[in-house]
Amino acid sequence: MPLLEELNPKQLWDPVGKANKVTIQSPRKRKVADSEHKVFVILPDPQIGFRNINGYLDPFHDEAAMQVALQIIDYLYHQDRVDGVINLGDFLDLVSQGKFEQEPGFAGTTQKAIDRGHLFLQQQRAVAGEWAKIVLIEGNHDKRMEKFILINAASAYGLKRANTDMLPVMSIPYLLRLDELNVEYIDAYPAGAYWISRNLRAIHGNKVRSGGSTAAAYTNDSPHISTVFGHIHRQEVQSKTVFDRDGSIRSRAISPGCLCRVDGAVPSVMGALKNDGTPAKYWENWQQGVAVITVEGDEFYTELVQINDGVAWFRGKRFSA
Repeated sequence: MPLLEELNPKQLWDPVGKANKVTIQSPRKRKVADSEHKVFVILPDPQIGFRNINGYLDPFHDEAAMQVALQIIDYLYHQDRVDGVINLGDFLDLVSQGKFEQEPGFAGTTQKAIDRGHLFLQQQRAVAGEWAKIVLIEGNHDKRMEKFILINAASAYGLKRANTDMLPVMSIPYLLRLDELNVEYIDAYPAGAYWISRNLRAIHGNKVRSGGSTAAAYTNDSPHISTVFGHIHRQEVQSKTVFDRDGSIRSRAISPGCLCRVDGAVPSVMGALKNDGTPAKYWENWQQGVAVITVEGDEFYTELVQINDGVAWFRGKRFSA
């Protein structure tokens, strides 16, 4: 874990600004397609953030899981194609902007999270290629920044650089430099959605059900469309078939899981700190993974990839970080 710079005791909470710009390599050129199908990689809930523990930055996100996700994108680029990378939201944790009790270890970490988030998006662009569509859907954690400004500094809400039409300076798209990476931001959580095809949408999600039934809630509520969603940090797939006079109508709901840590490091209802300020080990009922969705016309096909302790198997190949 990298050292955290010494904090100024008179300014414990860090100022927040645009991410440090990172350029990894020149983006790849588009591959020539020999088929009409499209391939999308779905990345769920990394909740990028840190806790300062005795001068070290302990991440909420799982670096190994994120690296495996990038390896899978890279593999698909070489073996097939990558038409889009869709980030399902809760990209940043923004724990310092949350409404819950603040720990001393959250101080001075927001800018670090923004910088790491920008780097992750730059890494996605580098492996997916310059023509791939990259989407970031706003989640409830990402929306914390907007709510924080409205509650604590409403007069600063929406402020932009002088005489420009740029994004507001305290918005997620501006802070993450999304325009420089050609990343589309889907805001307006929980209504925001990116339509992968005519009947398949990607959302962050706002439903949580027990017993593995969240996916079923989406197919029950919207049996005429399919949904890939985040938010619950669990891997779930549910299929449903209804019909009308023209025949069957099939829908699916898919949750790829998460890319955050699952060992109690992420602040949550079940999380707790020990006396020395370190998070207690607690294995959440969460699963890490990504989804690969192949779309051909109005049909789509899902491959759900499990990531366990920095290892995944996908199409007969082992990926590890």
